[in-house]
Amino acid sequence: MSALAQVTAQIEGATITGSDVSEVFFTDALLEKAKIPVLDFSASNVEKADIVVASAAYNETHEEISRARELNIPVYTYPQFLGRLMAKKRGIAVSGTHGKTTTTAMLGLVLIQMGVDPTIIVGSDVPSIGGNAYSGKGAYFLAEACEYRRHFLNYSPEYLIITNIEYDHPDYFRDIDDVILAFNELAQKVPQEGKIFLWYEDPYRKDIQAQAPIVTFGLSPEADIRATDITFNDEGSSMLIYNKDTCLGELHLHISGKHNILNALATIACCLEIGLPPSEILGSLSSFNGTKRRFEHLGVHGGALIVDDYAHHPTEIRTTLEGARLSFPNRRIRAVFQPHTFSRTEKLLEDFSQSFQAADEVLIAEIFSSAREKSSSTVSSALLADLIRKQGGNARYMNSFEEIRNYLSETIAPEDLVLILGAGDIYKVGESLVG
Repeated sequence: MSALAQVTAQIEGATITGSDVSEVFFTDALLEKAKIPVLDFSASNVEKADIVVASAAYNETHEEISRARELNIPVYTYPQFLGRLMAKKRGIAVSGTHGKTTTTAMLGLVLIQMGVDPTIIVGSDVPSIGGNAYSGKGAYFLAEACEYRRHFLNYSPEYLIITNIEYDHPDYFRDIDDVILAFNELAQKVPQEGKIFLWYEDPYRKDIQAQAPIVTFGLSPEADIRATDITFNDEGSSMLIYNKDTCLGELHLHISGKHNILNALATIACCLEIGLPPSEILGSLSSFNGTKRRFEHLGVHGGALIVDDYAHHPTEIRTTLEGARLSFPNRRIRAVFQPHTFSRTEKLLEDFSQSFQAADEVLIAEIFSSAREKSSSTVSSALLADLIRKQGGNARYMNSFEEIRNYLSETIAPEDLVLILGAGDIYKVGESLVG
């Protein structure tokens, strides 16, 4: 919502005000920098508005939405209004169960550095683009496209990246077939003169049917855009990039993990279709330094490296830990995980219990419950810790952030890598360690 507010001022020439809860978020500083005032919730806030845009977290009973309806002021949800803005330019949508934010950030950086001057909306603070939004005057509008509740069907992009397809958001999607159907619906909205970029190794790649041509990226020899000769180190990875049989050059990526290599390949594929020079694409990507809460190096505590990551799905956790193991093979990896929502934890419990195998130790915090769920679930963090132990892992449940922090401080060693994982407020543990 804060990113949308920033770019709307540029595209629509609108005067923007906002309302929010009193809790402090990193977006507050970004809004202050953009001179967008944020008020406490009140029905009177909307009375002089021409348009009201509401987060999907709020329904018709919210006092501001209700008052706008009474006054016949148009009310858009976030995805509805984003779709309206994207339609004014050439849309690039980055979708997928995992990797949307990093891929959007990578692509945004390249487009900015190549002089394309795009408009960008990304779901995290990205130092290289100056925040979570960029208001460019060029032809392209780049945005994350979230599948939750099929929100991304509000967009009609010219270019569509699908990083991967997997079952998530069990409070909405029935099963993996329902997820695939949603991505197919989005793919079919891409015009014939557009392009779709798919991960070649995705088990559901062939389920995507669309009128637009498909370009694949991956590590297989059959992928259109691929990486070979990959080497890992504690600063990231290096590799050769190929477009079919043509070597485009060497890429030095300064973020960890195979998953980020795939994110970079998706970025390269899209940039090549736009017509940007290969050598300049690779050079720009080599300057990418990540986003907030995506394997973010927070600092050092007792000689140990403290890293924060948003991973909250079993595949994300497994991939992040495997990436950490590749880049830091000699460190003791200590994972601190906060499960996100009872519904996801319950539906994917067995997968969660098997996703920590690359960690030497796992600390499980209480489940972070989403505002959109009322759970009568019997699943618990203690149960998850028990299941991890049954899988052969070294796991323990801890019932408070203070307990986790104290335990880590008492047992920390200089060779440790403490990896904070979760989409809730578990990042506070990492901040307290380095603060």
